[in-house]
Amino acid sequence: MRWLAVPAVVAVLAAGLWFWSGVVAPGATSAIVLGVAWFFAVSFALTQVSRRRPALKTPARAAYLACAVAAGVAFYATSIRETVVDEPVSEGVPASQVTPAPGEPELDPLAPQPE
Repeated sequence: MRWLAVPAVVAVLAAGLWFWSGVVAPGATSAIVLGVAWFFAVSFALTQVSRRRPALKTPARAAYLACAVAAGVAFYATSIRETVVDEPVSEGVPASQVTPAPGEPELDPLAPQPE
């Protein structure tokens, strides 16, 4: 029974993080703030639960800390670290300069085309 706390904590953290940061938050900054607030709320709830059931304290806290570290590493890897992109840029011909093939009618490239 005690070790069921681990998947329960992971599921609660993941579902709440997805909901608050992915569904509710309108922007990147608010997603970060709501995600951090969710982790604090779950930490408070785990403190209250572990006071009533001391046997759940160790597995629940271990799962919480593992998720917090994983979330911090994922946040760092996708948001904070510097990335340099050095790719060749493809150049094409503007649509206004495209000439139709011989025998094809002249079409406006911006107009809806027949199917």
